[in-house]
Amino acid sequence: MADEMDEIINEFIVEAEEILEQIDPLFVELESKGEDPEIINEIFRGMHTLKGAAGFLGFQNVVDVAHRAETILKKVREGEISISPELTDAILKAVDTLKILISHIKAKEEPKEDIKPILDLLDSALQKASQKKVSETGEVIEKVEKIESQEVEVKTTEPRESTAQAPKEKEVSTLRVDVERIDKVMDLAGEIVLARNRLLNLSNKLEAKYAGDEHIEGLVETTAFLDRVTSDLQLAVMKMRMQPLQKVFVKFPRMVRDLARTLGKEVDLEIIGEDTEVDKSVIEHIGDPLVHIIRNSIDHGIETPEERISKGKPSQGKIVINAYQKGTQIVIDISDDGKGIDVEAVKAKAITKGLITLEEAEKLSEEAIINLIFLPGFSTKDVSTELSGRGVGMDVVKSNVAKLNGYVEIFTEKDKGTTFRISLPLTLAIIQAMMVQVGQEVYAIPQSMIEETLRVDINEIKEVTGQKVLTVRNRVLPLFMLNEILGAFGSAENQRKYVLVASVGDKRFCISVDSVLGQEEIVIKTINGVDSEECGIMGATITGDGKVVLILDLALLSRKVLTMK
Repeated sequence: MADEMDEIINEFIVEAEEILEQIDPLFVELESKGEDPEIINEIFRGMHTLKGAAGFLGFQNVVDVAHRAETILKKVREGEISISPELTDAILKAVDTLKILISHIKAKEEPKEDIKPILDLLDSALQKASQKKVSETGEVIEKVEKIESQEVEVKTTEPRESTAQAPKEKEVSTLRVDVERIDKVMDLAGEIVLARNRLLNLSNKLEAKYAGDEHIEGLVETTAFLDRVTSDLQLAVMKMRMQPLQKVFVKFPRMVRDLARTLGKEVDLEIIGEDTEVDKSVIEHIGDPLVHIIRNSIDHGIETPEERISKGKPSQGKIVINAYQKGTQIVIDISDDGKGIDVEAVKAKAITKGLITLEEAEKLSEEAIINLIFLPGFSTKDVSTELSGRGVGMDVVKSNVAKLNGYVEIFTEKDKGTTFRISLPLTLAIIQAMMVQVGQEVYAIPQSMIEETLRVDINEIKEVTGQKVLTVRNRVLPLFMLNEILGAFGSAENQRKYVLVASVGDKRFCISVDSVLGQEEIVIKTINGVDSEECGIMGATITGDGKVVLILDLALLSRKVLTMK
């Protein structure tokens, strides 16, 4: 019986979290659109459902807060009061309280919060809204009486009934499955991929050695079939783990609204591509970096209405979050139309803090100077506040994105705005990789970052101001030796070199290796105790011939190689 009750409570928690997660953006939409009956009904239904379920299970604190908020929403729905920013603030604080109460239920703790202050706040907000409505109603009645006394003839038209029918929603059967079970299936799929690679390798060797043997031919056919099934299984499991970015984006409208009101700014948020799907592990870790960027865009990027008007801009600033898939990468752009990053201010602050010398600053490119904001604690603001300048949290953004095997780029123009571009892999478990050799060592490089492979004569490599360069399709690109980057020894001195043309965001460069061994589907295994940020290694894998091979992270190595000279 206890197990059944635990299951019912767990279902209540999941439903309650989903309801409260959806209410925040609905209120922001309601404020922007006005009193839309459909949105009001949706919020009311959610609160009513939450109250009913909590009452059934005896969670009285949840019932009391939800009931008081539901009463206000009912009066709004029936036209007795109007939505205002103050009323919205009160209900959203009630939603925050409900989230805390649900979190206690989830942790099987007794709630410590006193709900009386939030109940009093809701009562006070309701009373003020009612008084305001009475005042507005009196003014309307006076205007109507004045119009009637002037005997103005008003023609009315009957509203036409809409003949359009709402499209039928497609019924989808769903099944709630514990995340740990899916993760276990994903781990097993990864092991099957490794075993498949090993079997393919052995099968190819046996086929070459015993060509024409009927048993070997049967083995090759069976291995090929297993290869196809393994790929289908891997794809199916990956899709099970995919979730829409909406799960992360849903909290941003409320956050932007609250921060803008706190700072006395007007900010419009537009979200594009919220249906873009990524791996569950990406969903779990991308939230914090995005929060840091958005908070700093509002605080340091978007100007006050007065500043914007003086610059010839609309009083309301704009932030656009755009998510889309680009090859095997997911890209998230966070753009604002604010001040942009003042490169000279960043340079001056870096010199003042002793991060760089005046001579070094003169040699740095604009991009290198802007990237200084990723240093821990760096900020162009002199006064430290809760929402300080773009430096606050930017080191967190960089490190958290790096842990997801992604990278961050910044595009900015003074008084025009700034765009932070986060690029992430679709999945963090199984990827296509290019296997390369340097000296006696074999390395794996994610295929998504390699544009093409070339074999060039050593005489084609030139040197410009101490930097090796190579001309690829009429474009001069910097060339780096992988053995120098990794500190490896024993690199072959051949007349012809293998070169990988790498692309990391908008940066393109070439990396020289001794030989290219071909493509392979690999399973990423983490290496405990290795600082990937420092060494540029995202993990290791086991190849088809049973060897352990390190996987290089070109996004991290690119920062190294592009600042080597």
